[in-house]
Amino acid sequence: MSIADLVAAPGPKQGWFSALVHVEYQLRVLGLLCAAADDQPLKFQTPGSLEVWAEYCRKQSERLDCTECLRHVSEVADSINTVIRKETETPLKPARNSVCHGGPGSEDIDEAILYRTVDRNAELIVQVYEHGHVAKLTPYFRMIDGVLAALHSFSGTAATYWPRRGEARDVADPGVVDALRKLKFERGDPLFDNFGQDIARDLKGFAERDSVHVLISPPAPIAVSWERRSSDGPVERVDRFTIGADHSRKWQTESGEKPYKEFLADVCNWPLLKRRLLAELDEQVSAEKQISKELFPNLQQSAPHVPTMVQFDDDYQGPRTELSITEACKQVTQGVNAYRGSTNLITLTGEAGAGKTHSLLQFARESLAAGDSLDPVAIYISSSKTSANSLDKLITERVAGTRILDRESVFALCRAGLAILVIDGFDEMLGFRTYDEPLKGLQQILDPLRNRGAVILSARASYSEARLRKSLTEHPVKETNHRLTTMRLQPWRREQLLQLADQLSSDSDAGEVPEIRRLLTTPFFCLAYIAWSQSQPRGDFLQFVVDNYLERELSKHTGDNGAEVFSQEDLSAIFCEVAEMTARTVTAEVDEPDLVFAAEVALGRGLDEKEQRRLVSLCGMSAEWSEHETSFSFTHLAIAEHFLARQIVRAPFKRSIALLSDVAISALCAQLVTSMWPEDEKKGTIQTLVAELQTKVSTSKSLDECRSAMTSLGELWARIYGDMEGSRTVSRIIVERIELNGSGTVTLDQAHVKHLVVGPGVNVRLTNSQVNQLDLSRTSGNPLLENSHEQVSEMLTQGGLATTPRQIRELLGLPEEPVDESEIDAFFREKITNARVAIVVDRNYNPPDEDVRMKWTREHGDRWQVFAKRMVAEGKLIEEMVNAAGPKKRRLRPAESFYE
Repeated sequence: MSIADLVAAPGPKQGWFSALVHVEYQLRVLGLLCAAADDQPLKFQTPGSLEVWAEYCRKQSERLDCTECLRHVSEVADSINTVIRKETETPLKPARNSVCHGGPGSEDIDEAILYRTVDRNAELIVQVYEHGHVAKLTPYFRMIDGVLAALHSFSGTAATYWPRRGEARDVADPGVVDALRKLKFERGDPLFDNFGQDIARDLKGFAERDSVHVLISPPAPIAVSWERRSSDGPVERVDRFTIGADHSRKWQTESGEKPYKEFLADVCNWPLLKRRLLAELDEQVSAEKQISKELFPNLQQSAPHVPTMVQFDDDYQGPRTELSITEACKQVTQGVNAYRGSTNLITLTGEAGAGKTHSLLQFARESLAAGDSLDPVAIYISSSKTSANSLDKLITERVAGTRILDRESVFALCRAGLAILVIDGFDEMLGFRTYDEPLKGLQQILDPLRNRGAVILSARASYSEARLRKSLTEHPVKETNHRLTTMRLQPWRREQLLQLADQLSSDSDAGEVPEIRRLLTTPFFCLAYIAWSQSQPRGDFLQFVVDNYLERELSKHTGDNGAEVFSQEDLSAIFCEVAEMTARTVTAEVDEPDLVFAAEVALGRGLDEKEQRRLVSLCGMSAEWSEHETSFSFTHLAIAEHFLARQIVRAPFKRSIALLSDVAISALCAQLVTSMWPEDEKKGTIQTLVAELQTKVSTSKSLDECRSAMTSLGELWARIYGDMEGSRTVSRIIVERIELNGSGTVTLDQAHVKHLVVGPGVNVRLTNSQVNQLDLSRTSGNPLLENSHEQVSEMLTQGGLATTPRQIRELLGLPEEPVDESEIDAFFREKITNARVAIVVDRNYNPPDEDVRMKWTREHGDRWQVFAKRMVAEGKLIEEMVNAAGPKKRRLRPAESFYE
């Protein structure tokens, strides 16, 4: 597509209105061409308007030093004064403004004059371009999906380009941004301009294509003429918007001004939308209950709901542990309307069977059942049982049944705080299976959200959360801010088990067998325990869980004569092989050929055609259609973990070592391995297995190559040696949580522990290690030996919570170490340079107490205030007033001299 294509007049079939609004686009293209012909063009406005671009064309064309082009540009600029309503002698510009404000339509518009004007403009603009003044169209124009598009606006960090047809495209390419920064821009009214752009963007999901036309002429209200999609055909609308004294966005209606989000709620028929989303969600809730019924058919199913507790940690209030999942989700909901210029990514993690899916479904259902209020609804999207292989397709597939929403309208509701995306199992999706670039995979939703709204992401492993946090920290575009809030489901306590038992009319007591009691930390195993306690005769608990699972399979595998095609032992062996296969490939499912291969390996023979047909009907391995073929997955992750643990236990010793070295097992899998392992077998005890893993890890030359083994070693060691009398040592481990009880000195060498709990009677020596959170609240004094405290990021004691090295030393009663002033300066300079948020302080240069993102300012006592005052006095930090309620606040922005 060329410049001639961009400015060409719309055809008669497109109607007079398209021709009328196309004049502004022609003037924009002409103005950008005149600017592109000048090494140092005059300032121009983005996004600009009809009269603004006409005036700019006149002024900038004078610098072309070309009489012919000056005459052509002047004629195009004067075209906005062409009279197109003869009876009232109304020129094109006021006629266009009147129509876009909902005024009279085509009754008295002379369409012949209008079409001649637009045709003549296109002809003159092409002549100006072909005269050869412009050598390079970029960055004023850019190819978008193979077509030429004109610059519409520039925010300083991203540009928006509009093609002749289709949607605008945001471009954050560093080359484009740098080139545009060198140009001179001026803003008309940024509040109105930004609001107008957001309205046009929000209406993409509700309007007929190319029907949205926005007129911005401050201080008059923004007028939007558009056609709403409906099952009965397009519905023409004109809506008006304004901005309140507090910068709030308002929708003007016959009954008065209303918040902007009420406009979007009106557009999407809010009550009907909630009913339809709820109806589809109820189907997913029923499917989840059906899995539970199939696994434990003898239980009285009364849909028990026992709240699970979470550890909730956000950037503003820090970690909190005494919150139920319902309370945590409510906090997320309440915070979604607080626009902070960043998308809040909330990760929900927990081991298999911890109740992530149940909790999110419960949250989504409550949000949709909450009457007609405009509180945000949760749009629940699951990565399982879907053919979609991307987030875009997942969202489209989920809301298609509403016949109201599509992908674009979902994002509009999220940006406005009317919806929260809930993506269950994001780390199991195609594109996330390597866990290496979660932020890149999420870019499909982060870009359209434009630093607004909230997304809840459930993940099986906290490793996904860690990778996401790392991606956010290392993201090259620091202006794209995303906050990370973490929710981790906490292990169930005995009282929760008893509450569940009471709801199921069971008198189960979890105090009988210590080995079983250690497993009862997730809803799945607690439900299994109650079913087991009611069974007669009562055998081994773990065997009961698996037998119950396998017995359901056997009924599906009888041959023509009623004989079993596979025995229970056969099925168990097959599932063990599949569990190993999915663990090694870090996927949630296998395809049909892999399923057959796993069965042949497990049985030690090939399968005939009849056996293969029976195999793919396994209800334990639920069949689902993927993009090109059928795939199979376990109905519950806890079952997959069980069979992986069984595979580790049943395999020859050397193969178990190899498997644990290649696969990073979870905390649940480690617990299952230690519970299943028969210590009296000839191949050695579980302690021998841990010792062999330790040797393998210790002798590895590359830590990156043995990360999986380090994780497996850490999880197993924590469960074997966490409760022990006497000294013990472990080296090179990665582990989520360790509880140290008993007595003696525990040495953790080159260990990375997220949460370390130390009981009374235990001393800890850390060497070259990293502990994210250390809990000493159950002990008194200082159990840390030598300089172990220097390897701890956060520490909780009976005296409080310490989050900086200085606070940690104070809580432990250690003397403060002398610090080099130059090192302090370097520390603060680095923090300011890499800050991902605005540095907002009060008059004494103190950040808000609740803003934990600025806790680094407190790391060296009052030295931050001294440093900040000195930098301001030297002109290296610039103070800017912040418009905010309460005491006066200032923003500190580095000057160019700060980096010298």
